[in-house]
Amino acid sequence: MIPGLEPVPLRDLQTLAIARVWAVEGQLDDLPTLTPVRGEVQAEHRGNMLEVSGSLSTIISLCCDRCLGQFNQQLNVQTEELIWLGDGQSVEALSGAGLDCKSPDGLIESLDPRGSFEPERWVFEQLSLQLSVVNRCGDACPGPPKPAKSTATATASDPVDPRWKSLQQLRETNGNA
Repeated sequence: MIPGLEPVPLRDLQTLAIARVWAVEGQLDDLPTLTPVRGEVQAEHRGNMLEVSGSLSTIISLCCDRCLGQFNQQLNVQTEELIWLGDGQSVEALSGAGLDCKSPDGLIESLDPRGSFEPERWVFEQLSLQLSVVNRCGDACPGPPKPAKSTATATASDPVDPRWKSLQQLRETNGNA
């Protein structure tokens, strides 16, 4: 847990006249990183919405999905988000707040107005969104490891997975065994 990023009741944020700012420096329990997560998170209560913005950075170690080698990747986040405070997002309430509910940037997240905002969870979610689905170490990735060529090649007496039997027979008929 990052010190100072404890959950804050939304009522406490509502009583502030200005945005609450958290300095972020530390390790997240759910996202192992090589360097501490550093940056800043800011949250301001705006009636039916919570406006959250942040600037964060860290470095993580990943395993390449192609060559299985380890590589480091820097994660940088500079984002702003509006979080709806309420049970449902009615068209009338959103229109009254000057928002278009059909916009691709519409409000997706919502919190119970009697609940809390968890800045550490928000930091984790924003950094997780920066992770790529497929991890590649770069353009110079050597690709999957080549099987080691041994002098003892498979022979007909070696057990062959029945799913590969047709391929083995084809290799033998072409003399490439």
